[in-house]
Order: sequence, then structure tokens, then C-alpha cells
Amino acid sequence: MSLFNRRNVITALALTATLGACGFSPIYGTGTAASSLTGKIEVASGKGRENFVLRERLVERFGFNEHPKYKLNFTYDIDSTGLAISTTAEITRYNLVGTSAFKLTDTATGAVLISGTVKSSTAYSATSETFPTRTAEQDARSRIAVTLADQIVLRITSTAKQWVK
Repeated sequence: MSLFNRRNVITALALTATLGACGFSPIYGTGTAASSLTGKIEVASGKGRENFVLRERLVERFGFNEHPKYKLNFTYDIDSTGLAISTTAEITRYNLVGTSAFKLTDTATGAVLISGTVKSSTAYSATSETFPTRTAEQDARSRIAVTLADQIVLRITSTAKQWVK
């Protein structure tokens, strides 16, 4: 039993040494470029329920802008396609693909610091009843918006070291 525990300790130490040697460092560590973005990004508003969910998730992750140095603009688009069709020719499952293009600019200079497009997909089941189907669709759309927001945050924070002043 003690040999097993020693192997775990040795493996953990070896992994730690390997990660440190390759330049790995936590994104949100104290004093990192990504941690300095908290409260510094003003997130633009959009129209519609999904734009609201996406914006709120971005604000939740970046923090409320106390002294904005950067402005984040984004677009949100979603496509819905029937995924499964029953024997009675009714669509019973829908696939949603969400896309968001984003652009982070420096408010002082107007320079684009990072831009890109993120994509995510999910699905939901449809029933013969309108209310449960609509509720499932709204939930799926909200899930995509949150996923897209998290992807945007990851892209911005992972490149922050290159452009944060």
C-alpha cells in the first residue's frame, strides 16, 4: 500500500516539474495579465434574450466595468435544423449551432487588440406540446450563449499577456 502512495507522489512531482519546464502558468494567477482585466472591460449590449444571456455571462466572468480600458463588441447568430424525424414526419429533435464574432478594442486608441469567432452547438427534443418544446428551445439557446461567452473569455484571457499594457 505504501509503495502505491509513493508512486502517486513521484508521478505528481514529475508532472509538476514537466509543466513548469514547458512554461505552463495559470491564467488567473495573482499578478497575471488575465487577472488584471477584471473590471476593465466594458461589454456592449445587444438585443434579444440570448444576447442578454451572453452579455451577462461575459460581465460575470470579467467583472463589472469600474474603469473600462477596453470595449468588447460581439455578434450572436444561431441556426436551427431538424435533426430527427419520426415515422409520422414530425421533427422530434432540433440541432442548434451558435456563432459569435467578437472584437476587443482599446478605448484610448481604438486599436483592435483581439478579434475572432467562436462556435458551439447543442440540441433539444421536441414534443407534441408547444410549451415544453418552447421551454426546451429557450434552455438550449441559453446554454449556447453561456458556452460562447466562456469561449470568448478563454480566447481573451489566454492572449492577454501579448497585449495588456
